[in-house]
Amino acid sequence: MKILYLHQYFATRESATGTRSYEFAKALKKQGHEVEILTGSSQLESFTKEQTTVFGKYEIDGLVVNVIKNKYKNSFGKWQRIWTFLTFLIIACFFQMKKREFDVIYATSTPLTIGIPAMFLSWKGKVPFVFEVRDLWPEAPYQLGFIKSPFIYKSLCILETQIYKKAKHVVALSPGMKEGIMSKKIPERKITVIPNSADLELFKTQSTGKYRNLFNLGDKFVLAHIGSMGVINGLDYLIEAARKLKDCDEKEVVILIVGEGAKKVELKSLVNRYELDNVYIMDSLPKHEIPTLMADVDATIMSVKHHPVLEMASPNKFFDSLAAGKPVLVNCEGWMKELVEKHEIGMFVRVDHPYDVVMAIHQLKANRKVLEYGKNARQLAEKSFSRHDLSLKLEKILEDVRKVVL
Repeated sequence: MKILYLHQYFATRESATGTRSYEFAKALKKQGHEVEILTGSSQLESFTKEQTTVFGKYEIDGLVVNVIKNKYKNSFGKWQRIWTFLTFLIIACFFQMKKREFDVIYATSTPLTIGIPAMFLSWKGKVPFVFEVRDLWPEAPYQLGFIKSPFIYKSLCILETQIYKKAKHVVALSPGMKEGIMSKKIPERKITVIPNSADLELFKTQSTGKYRNLFNLGDKFVLAHIGSMGVINGLDYLIEAARKLKDCDEKEVVILIVGEGAKKVELKSLVNRYELDNVYIMDSLPKHEIPTLMADVDATIMSVKHHPVLEMASPNKFFDSLAAGKPVLVNCEGWMKELVEKHEIGMFVRVDHPYDVVMAIHQLKANRKVLEYGKNARQLAEKSFSRHDLSLKLEKILEDVRKVVL
């Protein structure tokens, strides 16, 4: 089977962002399929810095990667982002492909606009496509207030529904996303949930003490948030938790925040303002370095602002934590909370009660709960979220779709 994999922000383990597309593409190749990627250059600058043409073609870790010169940064304003989305989707439609050159197209959001070249190339090449939903667009940004125009919202809803209808199958990253897709009158039989997965081999790493030594942490309990520092993460919650820890005269606990995002400068300012010596903020790390960092922490936390639309998220860092065998604190309702409580892999902490974090840490430190929850987390990763097993599930979907004649 020859697969064209569309992802505007395709990234390898050298990047500091999610690598789901890279890992699935590698798995599909290992399973005997031919995979080509069509992507933008924003996450591949180490490979494309000398690229002067609009299209570039590279072999990266055995994968053929077609790269559109298309710069994007998290710091971009609204209009810069829109321009990036538009230019990518237009250029992607000019990707050279012969009739039936590929057996199936697999397009993954975000942004939602990736669905436009998916539909066009599907028509142009006479090949079916599958659409993967990583976030519900435009519903999520609309409910969070990032999309304010009713006209733009309704237009994007029309596009969203059209993409779902044209796709031969739709992959959702969580049960909540599946429900959101079904609300667009898409039949349940056409939707499959394939969440983010746990890379069991990558995170089979023993502690080296590298990051504990970096901050001279010794045997202190380390709670880490590894990922975006954006508005929706609400990481001022962790700053407040650190203040509570200081008020309790808890000197053997530190909070480590790792990553990039719009709120990073503000978070550093809060740490300085409150003179917190129990919070460390680090720049983002390449994905291949995360297992070494994870091995040095005691527990992780998934932090988001309080909003129902965020309860359906399927964040990479949650599954990385499971693979690393680390207890997880979650501060949102939804399916992650259910997993945490049902399988005893961590604790739920209320988003408007930062003192819950203090209490959870004390409980984790007591009675060897860290080891117990960590063991349960790894077992859950092996049983339900293995990258290998989920890639086989994706392979079955693509195999079934390829049989569809347009």
